[in-house]
Amino acid sequence: MSSKTRNHTTVVAIDFGTTYSGYAFSFRSDFLDDKKDHLGKITTNHWNSGDLLSEKTPTTLLLDKNKKFVSFGYDAENDYSRMTVEEKSEHYYFCRFKMMLYDKDGKMKLTRDAVLKDMRDKEMPAIDVFSRSIEYLKDEFVKRFQERNLQVTITPLNKYVTWVLTVPAIWDEPAKQFMEEAAERAGISKESLLICLEPEAAAVYCKWIQIERDSDTLNVMKPGRRFLVLDAGGGTIDMAMQEVREDGKIQEVNRAQGGDWGGIYVDKEFKQMLEDIVSKPVIEAFRMKYTGDYIDLFRFFEKKKREKQTGKNVRVQIPSSLLEIADNIIKCIEDHGLKDDVELKKDKLQIKVKKFEEFFNKVVDKIVVKVEEMLVSDTTEGNKVIIMVGGFSENELLQRRIRDSFPSYTVVIPQGCGLAVLKGAVLYGHDPDIIAARVVRYTYGVGTNTRFISGKHPESKKKIINGTEYCTDKFDIYAYNGELIHCNEEREKTYFPIYENQTSGSFGLFASNAVEPQYTDDEGCTKLGSLTVPMPDTAGGTRRKVKAKFKFGATKITVEGFDETSKKSVDVKIDFLENKP
Repeated sequence: MSSKTRNHTTVVAIDFGTTYSGYAFSFRSDFLDDKKDHLGKITTNHWNSGDLLSEKTPTTLLLDKNKKFVSFGYDAENDYSRMTVEEKSEHYYFCRFKMMLYDKDGKMKLTRDAVLKDMRDKEMPAIDVFSRSIEYLKDEFVKRFQERNLQVTITPLNKYVTWVLTVPAIWDEPAKQFMEEAAERAGISKESLLICLEPEAAAVYCKWIQIERDSDTLNVMKPGRRFLVLDAGGGTIDMAMQEVREDGKIQEVNRAQGGDWGGIYVDKEFKQMLEDIVSKPVIEAFRMKYTGDYIDLFRFFEKKKREKQTGKNVRVQIPSSLLEIADNIIKCIEDHGLKDDVELKKDKLQIKVKKFEEFFNKVVDKIVVKVEEMLVSDTTEGNKVIIMVGGFSENELLQRRIRDSFPSYTVVIPQGCGLAVLKGAVLYGHDPDIIAARVVRYTYGVGTNTRFISGKHPESKKKIINGTEYCTDKFDIYAYNGELIHCNEEREKTYFPIYENQTSGSFGLFASNAVEPQYTDDEGCTKLGSLTVPMPDTAGGTRRKVKAKFKFGATKITVEGFDETSKKSVDVKIDFLENKP
């Protein structure tokens, strides 16, 4: 979907995060009229978190016993914490569930039937949890927009609103399709939806921020300049090297990299320490019986993560319910050799700053190593700038480690870096063509039969058809892993039927982790789908031509088949979520 083909009045971006989510919007007229202050025209929502206003709200969903929507975000946290034990056991409470879509080792096989467990291990279809959450953010935008009585038409939504949904660049194709289908179930039509990769959104945001405009050394958006976007979120870390072209557009220099090293893994280290002190069974019992207190504990810890630590200790309030069900915590601290790091005073766990920083070290170390790997690549030549965005980038310890580890680089942390992806996604919705080229993540092609060459092709692939020897399962490559391809670029190849009376041409569509796979059953090859092109007129026999065309546009790939004789084309829908054996 291209913004140029739509008559939309408004672009709404939804940043669906692991820990926090939000939306922002701006008007098409403002984007076209004001060429300098695009960011100033973007409106974000504000949620009340009790003691402050926040431009994002926790990615937390509360449903009743019939799986009907109750609340989302801070409201869901507060509603759940006020419930009785019996009420909590009946309700469904989901939080920080986005990471279930990250296929770390390529073995997950995500399908539409995937399930999620809530805080108390009750199961529900994952796509329902995601769609209800997206639907809330969509409806919240509509409600707030109408309350402001702005003189802009947004209904019907599928005509006047372009929606942008952000996803990590390191996600695979099934996860992206899962989010698209969840958005469709939430009432967002495919025709009005754009998927935006998070580091690309951040790069678009950086194009308009007023940083170092007077210094040539730091003019990030100078044509020819390369810069590393480090998008540190709650669940994933995305890193992408970007380059500004002469025409002002942005292109990817090498494929995005990263991993599951976001801010929530600091919480896991804190939880591990609690389990070391009072035992894992006690923490699990605390989670199941006093779920509201469990949530409050980690909500309080989240605040401490974001604060700049100036004293010797970090004080974390421990709920009285945990103190009651745990054995002598002071003795447990001593028994586990932690008395020099941790001390319990009344209901406060006082953690030495050095120990507190250890919670961060494991993920921060991984981030530093990955940044270093990207910076030593040949593609980074000329780059001296690292731009940090995302909620985790607000953490002072991570900022300090990046600056200390790469002293020869200028580390830029824009004001409000936690909103960079959200606001950049709005601008991307107005001008998707701002991203001019991307690096292909996989090698793509089709499976074909080619003439068998003895000594070149393995005998196991030989098949005799109509008296002719063919090599089967040959991987015919259209795009190579790591190759830079311009957006909307098309690649086409011509094939001929094997049989004179053949009435259709069929192709298997494949992707491979290898740069140059030889056969479709090589290790690392995955079948994406099939393409069948009708060839009803058989008069031309085996001289007839059928074409397969790969379209590398936007953030997903489409394939088209074309019969030269009938002049008819067929589009193939690649289903990454089908149940495959």
